[in-house]
Amino acid sequence: MSERMETLRMESGVHALDGARAFEIPLFSEIKIHDRRYFVQQRLGDQWVFVDRQNARPTLLSDTEIGSLMSSGHLVVERMPAGAKSKPVPQSPLLTSETSHGENVRKHAYVEECRKLGNHLRRSRSILKPVIAELASRRGEKPPGFTTVLSWLDEAEQFGRQFGTAAYSDRHHLKGRRGPQLPNWQEDAIQRGIELWLSVSRITQATAYAKVREAIRQFDETIGTSLDKSTLPSKLLASDGSLVPPSERTFQRRCAQVDRQTRDHYRRGPHFAANNNRTYSTRPRPARPYEDVEVDHCTLDVIVVDGERGCIFGRPDLVVFRDRATAMIAGFSIGFEAPSYASFLEGLRHATYPKSSDRLPGVSSNWPCYGRIENLWVDNAFHFIGNNIEEAGRELGINIERLPRRSPWMKGSLERFFRSMGVAVLHLLPGTTLENVLARRDYENLGNATLTLPEIEAVITKWICDDYHQSITKGLGVIRGHGDIPSKVWSDLASRCPAALPPNQDLFTSLAGDADFRTIQRDGIVWDYIKYEGPELSAILTDTRHGVRREGRASTKYKVVRDPYRLAEISLINHHAGEVIRVPATAAHLEYAASITLHQHRVILARATEQMRGNIDIKALVRVRAELAGLVTRLLGKRPKTVQKKLARFLQKEAAYRLASRVVAVPDTGGSDFLGSDLPFLESSGSPSSQSSQPTVPAAEQNRRGIEAAGIDPAFVSFGAATKSRPPDDMDDLEEFKKRKAWSVADGRNV
Repeated sequence: MSERMETLRMESGVHALDGARAFEIPLFSEIKIHDRRYFVQQRLGDQWVFVDRQNARPTLLSDTEIGSLMSSGHLVVERMPAGAKSKPVPQSPLLTSETSHGENVRKHAYVEECRKLGNHLRRSRSILKPVIAELASRRGEKPPGFTTVLSWLDEAEQFGRQFGTAAYSDRHHLKGRRGPQLPNWQEDAIQRGIELWLSVSRITQATAYAKVREAIRQFDETIGTSLDKSTLPSKLLASDGSLVPPSERTFQRRCAQVDRQTRDHYRRGPHFAANNNRTYSTRPRPARPYEDVEVDHCTLDVIVVDGERGCIFGRPDLVVFRDRATAMIAGFSIGFEAPSYASFLEGLRHATYPKSSDRLPGVSSNWPCYGRIENLWVDNAFHFIGNNIEEAGRELGINIERLPRRSPWMKGSLERFFRSMGVAVLHLLPGTTLENVLARRDYENLGNATLTLPEIEAVITKWICDDYHQSITKGLGVIRGHGDIPSKVWSDLASRCPAALPPNQDLFTSLAGDADFRTIQRDGIVWDYIKYEGPELSAILTDTRHGVRREGRASTKYKVVRDPYRLAEISLINHHAGEVIRVPATAAHLEYAASITLHQHRVILARATEQMRGNIDIKALVRVRAELAGLVTRLLGKRPKTVQKKLARFLQKEAAYRLASRVVAVPDTGGSDFLGSDLPFLESSGSPSSQSSQPTVPAAEQNRRGIEAAGIDPAFVSFGAATKSRPPDDMDDLEEFKKRKAWSVADGRNV
C-alpha cells in the first residue's frame, strides 16, 4: 500500500468495535447511494457520516448497513480522494468489451510490475522507466510512456478496488465537445420546427423545415439589425448579409434525435405512447386453484344459424373464465345476447359447478374445474362494472377486482386464449368471418353459415378439454416461462386444496332471473307463448285463497321467475304457503323450450312475425274481403227464417223481409265468376209464361217502400208481385231449402 493510502487510512480512524470488523473508507471519497451522491466526512463511533452533496444533509450508516447496500448494488464508490489529479469515473465493468478488457489487462501488468518495488516505488523517471522497458521486452511490445504509466497508477489507486481492471478503461464517451454547436437563434428556430413537426399530425419534415427558415427570417428582420454581424463566422452569413438558417440535413438529424416516447405522444396520442413504450412485469402465480380468476368476453368470428327454423342469428358472444393458478378454463357461456349481466352469471354458474359428462359429447378428457372463486378480475366493460356485478359478488362471496382501464396486458393470457381459439378452431369452420374485413378480402370461398349454436358449443368444448388443457402453457412450470400442462398442474394443486361447497342454484336464479307476475289458467301459465303446466298447480287452483274470475273475484297473480338460459321450467312463488314450485313446460313446448335461450326465443318470435307478415298479400286480402261483404249483402234477404229473425231484430224491421218473392235458378253460363251472374236472384211472382213481365206500378212501389223502411239497399232486390208458391222464408230446414232451389254452395254455381 502506498504512503498516501496509508495516510488516508490513519485519518479515517477506522478500528474494530467489540470484535466487529469495520469498513475502511478513505475520507472525502465520493459515493452514490440510491442515485444520490454523498462524500465521506468522518467516522462517528460505530457509524460513518455521509454528507449529501446536493443539500448538505448528513446521513449516518453503520458498517452492517453499508455492507447490505453494497451487496444489493445500491451503494457504489464513484471516486477515491486523489488530490488535484482526480480521474473521471470509469464506466461499469459490464460495459467493457473483450478488446477493452485485453487492453486493461495489459495496463494492469505494468501497474503490478511497478508496485513490486514496494517501499522503493517513487514517481521518478529514473526508477520506473527501466522497470517499464524490461516488462515490455519480455512481452515483446513497444514500452508505454513514463507519464502514461503514472496515469495508470493513479487510476488503480482511485478505482482499482471498486472496478478492478475496468479502472483503466478509456473514457472515450467523455471526449469531444458536448452541448449545442449552433448559435442560439438557430437552435430556437430548429426547436420551433420540431414542435410544429410533432404537434401537427402527419406533417412532413420538409414542411416543418419551412417553419425554421421563416423563424430565421423573422429574427433577422427584428433583432438581426442590432447584431454586430462582422463578428459572426462567414458560414452564418449569406452573400447579401442576411442570417443563414441551419441546413435541412441538420434539421432532419435533430428530428431523428427526438425520442420515440415523445414522437408517439404528439403524433399518435399519450395512451398509444404509454402502451407502445413500456415494459411489462410478470406476476407470480396464485398458490391454489380459483384463488384468482379472470373474466373477459369476445365476439366469435363465425356466423351461427338456427337449423330447425332457418333463422340466421349472427355472431355469438363468448364469456370466458380463466384460472390464473393453473391456466385452466374454469367455465364459459355462449349466446347471442350482447355481453350482459345474464351472460356473465351463466358463465359464472358454469365455472362454479362441476361439469356434467352428458354435456361433453365426443370429449375424451374430463373437465374437472369447479369451486368457489375468491378473487374475480374484471376489466372496465359496462357489463362487468355495474351494480349488478357488485351485488352478485356480495351474494356469492366473491371479491371483485377491477383492472386498470385500457390495460389488456393485465390479462394477456386470456387475450392470447381468444387468439388461439380463433386460429385453431373458428377460422376453419364454415361461415367464419375471420378476424377482420382485410383478412376476408384475400379469401373468396369461406363457406356458408351452417353451424348451429349447440354445434359451436360442442366444438369449443372439445378444443378446450382435449387440446388447450393438454398443451404446454408457458405461463406455468417450476418458474414462470418454463412451461407446463394445465391439466397436470390442476391435478397437483387440486389434490392439496379441497374446494368449498358451491352456493345453492336458487341463488343464481334469483340474481339473474327474469321475473314477472302471471295468472294460473286451467291449461297452466303462459309466458311469451310458452305454456308451463304441472300437477303442483292443481293444489293452488283448489286453494280457497286463490281468486277465480268466474266466482266474481279478481284472478290471483303469482310471481314467476325464469332463468334466461333455461326456459324448460319456471319457478312459481306461492305466496299463500310461502313455497317455491318448479313448473316445467308443457309437453307440446318442452322440446322447444329446452333447446333455446330467452334471447333466441325472442328472435325466433320476431322472425316468425316478420315472415308471417311478409307472406300476406294485403291487396288481395282486402279485395277478397270486399267481395265477401258484397256476397253477404246479397244474401241478406234470402236467409232461413231463424237467421232472418235475428237479423230482423237487429235491424228492428222484421216485417220488411216478408215480401212476396221466390228464388229461381239461372242457367250456368260457364264463364261467370263466383260473385257474378251465377248467384240466385229474386224474380216477380206470376205464371211461368209471364216471369219477364214488369210488375204494376202500385205493387212495385209498395215493395220498394217496405224494403227501404227495413234499411236494405233496393239495388240488391228485384221487385215483383207475391209468389204463388210457398215463400222460402217459411222453410225451416236449410238443406231442404237448398234442394228446392237446386243451388250448391260448394262451388257457388247452379246444379
